[in-house]
Amino acid sequence: MIDLHTHTTNSDGTWSTKQLLEKAETIGLEVLSITDHDTAKSYIEIENDKKLKNIYSGKLIIGSELNCTFEGIKIEVLAYDFDLHPVQEWLDNYYSLEKNKERLIREFEDFVNICNRKKIKIEENLKYNPEIEYPVDVIYHSIIKFQQNKKFFTSEQWNNKEIFFRTCTVDKSFPLYRDFSKQMPTLKDISKFIHIHNGKIFLAHLYQYNLNNHIEFLDQIINKNLIDGVEVYHSSFTKEQTNTLINYCQDKKLLMSGGSDCHGEKKKERRLGIGYGNLNIDKKIIENWNVKYN
Repeated sequence: MIDLHTHTTNSDGTWSTKQLLEKAETIGLEVLSITDHDTAKSYIEIENDKKLKNIYSGKLIIGSELNCTFEGIKIEVLAYDFDLHPVQEWLDNYYSLEKNKERLIREFEDFVNICNRKKIKIEENLKYNPEIEYPVDVIYHSIIKFQQNKKFFTSEQWNNKEIFFRTCTVDKSFPLYRDFSKQMPTLKDISKFIHIHNGKIFLAHLYQYNLNNHIEFLDQIINKNLIDGVEVYHSSFTKEQTNTLINYCQDKKLLMSGGSDCHGEKKKERRLGIGYGNLNIDKKIIENWNVKYN
């Protein structure tokens, strides 16, 4: 059993690198990749701490989940097996705390301006703290306080913050859609950068994006030769969705990945290695990766 999609406190997980490694050892994971958002700091920690190195007896694949955009749509990709230090140096610079804070403030201001322009009611003088909040969360909770705003959204968007967020980032007809390429790199840029540093790029959790046609969207990315593979196993996928992606990758001769997307105690029902109980990923899917284990 392997898990190639996990998070620690270096991004939005609740377990430290040490705790995640201990959990992976306890359940007997054969291969693990820590894929924190826009950072690979866990591997720097492991490299610098002999005690951490000795916790987990399985194999580690360097990884990170990177935010980017494709055709104006915000997506995430999983980068694996890259040269750690030059990539982390770039990530530390591009996603520095100060730069991230500036981007989030700009994002919040954009949402406020869109609401005002489209007559979507929000609280006057709505406050935002980039240290502890996401802009979409603040805007969403303000919007749903006013029943007159219901006319702008579907019931799913109105009642589910995650659906609201995912639609906001991919559906250009959504009332609050904004082009995220102003605050994050394009998939083309990320693909070029990771490949220069000997890594591999996989599209993460395709079916979490609220798209009209997921395979058509995937085709567009593949036709531009921007990724090496697809995350075919994910906690949120149905068996049918997983089989569709496996067949797609086999047909297109793409690499395959998969993982729980475990965040520790956050969404704790999504467990390391097994997701919602629907995962048991065989390490055979990485046999053709030609991977360097850490």
